[in-house]
Amino acid sequence: MQLVNIISYLDKKFSPKKAGSWDNSGLQVFSKKTFQPDFEVNKILVCLDLTNSCLDYAIQHKVNLIISRHPFIFNELAKEKTNPIKQEMIKKLVKHQIVVFAIHSNYDASIYQSLTDLINQIQEVKKFKKFGNDHESNSFLFKNELKIVDLINKLAEIFNCDLIRFNCKLDLDQKTKRVYLTTGSGASTMIDQSLKDCVFITGEVKWNEWIYANDNHVSLIEIGHYMENYFVDDLKNKLDNKFNQLEVLTYDVKNQFVTWKKV
Repeated sequence: MQLVNIISYLDKKFSPKKAGSWDNSGLQVFSKKTFQPDFEVNKILVCLDLTNSCLDYAIQHKVNLIISRHPFIFNELAKEKTNPIKQEMIKKLVKHQIVVFAIHSNYDASIYQSLTDLINQIQEVKKFKKFGNDHESNSFLFKNELKIVDLINKLAEIFNCDLIRFNCKLDLDQKTKRVYLTTGSGASTMIDQSLKDCVFITGEVKWNEWIYANDNHVSLIEIGHYMENYFVDDLKNKLDNKFNQLEVLTYDVKNQFVTWKKV
């Protein structure tokens, strides 16, 4: 299968025009040699992040197209190369002629991703809409109310969360019919949109964002950046259905930290 056919399909589902101006979605350029549109893809690997162990797995399984959620090259190439292991990874990518393609903020902004299906497992969604400066966030109106504590338990189950944090002023017995959700490090949307008196879910929260939530009566729930790993199964299913002659592998990067509690 030619590379151009795969990218054309992905761009229709997750338009690069929907990517944030700050983002580096799409083909990842890490050498002077560029891949031609007729480059023949033999096997695909889908992952959340292209780590060194993920790359070794791809090489071992003779993959020549890696599709990641987060861009492998996010900053200027010279800056990226200050990361010692990334220098080695670039050499391996060039040596084994592996293409890397990222679907990041344009995945967030797309209506074709599977997030709504997952939230429907928590409670039946009556109404859904995208919002935010880059349409990165989601508003879900449920058919019926549910308690925050039940919402948290369902989130932990669906997104495979090891740890969930919430702000100190959150009332677990509070009931809600509407939740706002931005994947990844998305609490800035809460501030940008001047949200208050609501429930907001995201992957990572900064200190000032916790303060904003407490002062503005936002029930803020942090479920970890690993929540975005649902992308892997979603994309594999889409690629399997569209290109059933191609083998599509997945790689789980796992959570990148453990939590220690004082005894």
